[in-house]
Amino acid sequence: MNLLTLDSEVLGIPDKDYQAKVTTNACEFTKLCRELYQVAETVNIEAAEDSVRFSVEGDLGKGSVALTETLGDKTEDKTSIEVKEAVKLAFALRYLNMFNKASSCAPSVSLMLSSETPLVVEYAMDKLGALKFYLAPKISEEKE
Repeated sequence: MNLLTLDSEVLGIPDKDYQAKVTTNACEFTKLCRELYQVAETVNIEAAEDSVRFSVEGDLGKGSVALTETLGDKTEDKTSIEVKEAVKLAFALRYLNMFNKASSCAPSVSLMLSSETPLVVEYAMDKLGALKFYLAPKISEEKE
């Protein structure tokens, strides 16, 4: 006897080299997402050579936060940015806030971005593996 039958589409995510990778403190990233969500529902993430900018624009106004590389005594206090090619994508903060519930599992979080590819949010846990979440970018409906 089946209690529940789900008709779902299986999506495969191919392994690839991402254009940008940012690793930062998981708690700080959680705080950043929560605060930006107070202004708007969508965040634009723009990775450039030496920084990553998170910007929002909503009814209350607009705001942005830029992360740059930092050094710290502990690994989780460091922010590292590797950008092979500049990338700018928009994502729903609602889902990032859901993913951030895993921030208590790992001291740092890695964001991997590439154009027209889902964002990878990865929490690496010592000796246990990693939690990876995938979020498709929002598609702009503007005609070019």
